[in-house]
Amino acid sequence: MLPMLLFLLASESSAIIFSTALTAKSLSVGDRIGYSVKLIVPKNATVTPPTPETDFGSSIQVKEWNMYTTEREHSDSLTYAYVITTYIPEPCSIPELHFIVQSDEGTDTITTEVQPLQVVSVITADSADLMGLKAPLSAGKAPKWWLWLSCIAAGIAALVFGGIQLSNKLRHQPPPPPPVPPYEEAINALNELGVKKYLQRGLIREYVFELSEIFKRYIGRRYECSASDFTTEEMIAWSGAATLSKKLKTSIDWFFRTTDPVKFARLVPDSDTIDRFTAEVREFLEATKPSEQPVEEPVNSESVTENTTGPTGNGEGA
Repeated sequence: MLPMLLFLLASESSAIIFSTALTAKSLSVGDRIGYSVKLIVPKNATVTPPTPETDFGSSIQVKEWNMYTTEREHSDSLTYAYVITTYIPEPCSIPELHFIVQSDEGTDTITTEVQPLQVVSVITADSADLMGLKAPLSAGKAPKWWLWLSCIAAGIAALVFGGIQLSNKLRHQPPPPPPVPPYEEAINALNELGVKKYLQRGLIREYVFELSEIFKRYIGRRYECSASDFTTEEMIAWSGAATLSKKLKTSIDWFFRTTDPVKFARLVPDSDTIDRFTAEVREFLEATKPSEQPVEEPVNSESVTENTTGPTGNGEGA
């Protein structure tokens, strides 16, 4: 009933309705949890979300985020989904976030509430002893040692049996084909992207999203890094430290900084900028394509001997 009520309210008035959700309220250092903000806004409204690199504060890091749109008759439903983590072993919170909504009714600013997060300690009994700390004491009856021993034995037996079954299965299966080289995989993906005709159908944002993923996947495979998980700032920081030419570093910086507003702020670029997106990716692929080493043909020692001794033998006979 609540989603239907929100929809009716949004369709009958210009009010902007939103809700937030967390997949977990506690995490360990480095764990990833989901945080989403849902907005129901007037039809064709433009929403400017917070900047992931700066607006989440120093304690929270946004690893990735996306926006999903559901078009309705009188309103649009927008969901901003974030994957966040923290590397600080102390309680922290998601700060207030501001979403600027522009529509025919004017400009509104939606502010979310502060979301406190509990960071779970990663200190175990063993690590506490090493650090000079006292581990937590347990209360109650001591466990029966034979029960634990039987469970361990059963687990070992299951692992051995599973390993034998897996070994027999793999022994009768042909080896998997080698992966397609990064350059060939990226070129094939670009060709498939063109077949989808996103630009001809006006799906510019979808086109830019897939083009960006192809670019990240190629960089990750070509240079053995986690480019697919990088944010824009992490990608630019990586390129600054990589052994690339200044032109290639500039290409990475321009591409990801210019595509971000298209992907996340629904900015519609001009046709020249869209053409340059594709051109920058293809030029980067060609410039970093591994060179093919020529294969040298083996020398036939017998043929060399015959060609060397033949003229000499003829001269001696003469």
